Amino acid sequence: MPLKCVYIGLGSNMGDRVSHLRKAVYLLESMNALVVTQSSAIYENRAIGIEDGNDFCNAVIEGFTDMSPFELLDSCQLIEQKMGRIKTDVWTNRIIDLDILWYEDYSASKAKLSIPHPDILERDFVLKPLVSINPHLRIKNATHNDEAIHFLKALDTSGLSQIESSLWPSSRINQIVAISENYVIGKDGILPWSIEEDWKIFLRKTKNGILIMGRLSFQEMIKEPDWDNARSYIVLSHQSPKLEHPQVNHASSLEEAVIMAESSGKPIWICGGESIYEDSLSLTGTIHLTRINHAYEGDTFFPKFEESCFELHSKIDSKSQDLSYTFEIWTQKK
Repeated sequence: MPLKCVYIGLGSNMGDRVSHLRKAVYLLESMNALVVTQSSAIYENRAIGIEDGNDFCNAVIEGFTDMSPFELLDSCQLIEQKMGRIKTDVWTNRIIDLDILWYEDYSASKAKLSIPHPDILERDFVLKPLVSINPHLRIKNATHNDEAIHFLKALDTSGLSQIESSLWPSSRINQIVAISENYVIGKDGILPWSIEEDWKIFLRKTKNGILIMGRLSFQEMIKEPDWDNARSYIVLSHQSPKLEHPQVNHASSLEEAVIMAESSGKPIWICGGESIYEDSLSLTGTIHLTRINHAYEGDTFFPKFEESCFELHSKIDSKSQDLSYTFEIWTQKK
């Protein structure tokens, strides 16, 4: 079955608040609960309902899960426990708070779990970061049914301040790739397969990032109608003509491309082809990999990265028709 899209709110007002938020995202991935695809900025705001409470840092993440809503809730509560949160009958300062805000194709109002979250429309520190990820997310409950951006207009968000620290992705330089059982990544310049879910997750992960890719990979990318929406590109090529576009730059070497990308301050996504993946492997902090459980003929291959300094961080199975695959995250060993 395809994975379900979810939005989770995170908050912390004790100790190193940003580090606590990042650790919670790390644990959601490492416990195979979520394929994280987007993150809002982190916002600082006043504590509500807590006498002399410390200011909170809050954010929202988008992800895809194979868990049911209640399984995901159990994972969130386990993470809170692992991180040392002690729940009481009154609102208190907390190391971490995880709330399921929205779950695709599911709504319920129960004592243990209500979706959409019952306070989602009243909390500026939830709705503003949520809208920054998906302004057109439709929120439906017993009395309302509209897009998130519509509800945000009714709130006063002047008490929120965005901080410089980012939540996700955790690495400065990331590779993102889909490979077959025999490490094929392409044939005649195109993908040998078509998996809608994988492409959707690729587009969501790379949104607001800067993509480094070769000429052939870029030629395939611009076939996507949304290719220039909230993405910048550095195309590695010695050939001309060059596409003149305000969001597209060109570089003649990987070193030049990385320097240009780092100056942007955006997350960097290495998107192929074969030689670019191989040459940038030592620079890469995280590999976001879709492993397709089928062998294909091809003429371009991904390097045997497992033999390098990487370790498996997360693995979530999915399936499209008769084709099964896994979304994996591999991180550089420290």
